[in-house]
Amino acid sequence: MHKVMLHQLRFNVLWLIQMDMVSFMNKQLIKAVKHFTREIMLLFQNMFGLMSPPEQMSFRNSFFILIVFSTAIFSCGRNSLESELQLFKISGAAQGTTYTIQVVDSSLNVSKFQIDSLLFAFDEKLSTYKTSSLISRFNQVSFKDTLLTKEDVFIQMLNLSDSVFRLSDGYFDPSIKPIIDLWGIGTIDQNVPKQASIDSVLSYVGFQNGLHFTTLIRNDHILVEKKTSGFKLDFNAIAQGYSVDLLVDFLQLHGHNNVYVELGGEIKLSGLKKGNKEWRIGIEAPVENNTTDIQSIQNVFSITDCAIATSGNYRKYFEEDGQLYAHTMNPRTGTQNRHTLLSATVLSSSCALSDALATYFMVVGLDATKSFVESNKGLGIEIYLIYSEDGKFGSYCSPSLLNTQQAPNS
Repeated sequence: MHKVMLHQLRFNVLWLIQMDMVSFMNKQLIKAVKHFTREIMLLFQNMFGLMSPPEQMSFRNSFFILIVFSTAIFSCGRNSLESELQLFKISGAAQGTTYTIQVVDSSLNVSKFQIDSLLFAFDEKLSTYKTSSLISRFNQVSFKDTLLTKEDVFIQMLNLSDSVFRLSDGYFDPSIKPIIDLWGIGTIDQNVPKQASIDSVLSYVGFQNGLHFTTLIRNDHILVEKKTSGFKLDFNAIAQGYSVDLLVDFLQLHGHNNVYVELGGEIKLSGLKKGNKEWRIGIEAPVENNTTDIQSIQNVFSITDCAIATSGNYRKYFEEDGQLYAHTMNPRTGTQNRHTLLSATVLSSSCALSDALATYFMVVGLDATKSFVESNKGLGIEIYLIYSEDGKFGSYCSPSLLNTQQAPNS
């Protein structure tokens, strides 16, 4: 009896939304750029590996009534829809930050509980702050291997990251975690390490499949083997954008086409806001070491049906011996690239792609970013860059994005 109760405490939060998610995850695909591996997002069908088939069957009867009850409530709401569109908001905390969702519709067909449960399950695989998550266990020296379904979110992150790793010629590299840990970026222990220490941890960096890890197909599963004990992964530069993609798809599954989703500054938009107007998105002006929520808006764009992510070095840096050190590191050298780029905002059809490319651009700088965008027009990305020039701020905007520009106070 006690064992059953413990299982119930562990799984009831997720199981309430599983039945609702299964059809969605079976049908929905994130349609990223042609370089991306096709994603089949069945995240909740196997509950990220948290529930074994016997556990699923064990709790099916227990929670079926609750699920039917929840669905009935939404069905009744749909039958009494008002023709006038309203603005619905859901907000909360997730992934060490906050999220905000806006839905413009005649009724709201999702709940905060569903959103929080989805994000909770996501973190159970990818949060480096949770010691029980799969990625935290993977990063332990004692980790050997794990067998996952092809649709597991951890596998999707490996595939997506590999796509951008190759696209960026290795400058986007989720295996940079040993370097970040050595520098103590974002902690009270941040410091400039000795070159010998940098050289030592660089031996653990390199995302090429087959170097420090391998993935092997085993029927409908993927065996992930860790070959180097000191090899560590951190998907923070892409996972947050990926979770935003997932949230938007979830909302659209429930019939909401006019949506705004923001999670930790990563944004994805669909349809129109209330008043039948496009969404207005502001680009933050650089303010050195700003750790507050107060923002100065550099520019405003009126846009829709796109995903936006920004990466910048002006918020997170430290000073040592009169030299400034930002948080974006070159995975090839284990140090920073010195350049003038302060902020990179990327717009594309996928928030995961925008998120990863914004990080890549902050590694390589202004000129390399412009060159990349010019050489990869097929990606369909737009950029807004803020850089320093002779002690002043300069900006560069994709020509196609200029048409959407508006005055900040308009």
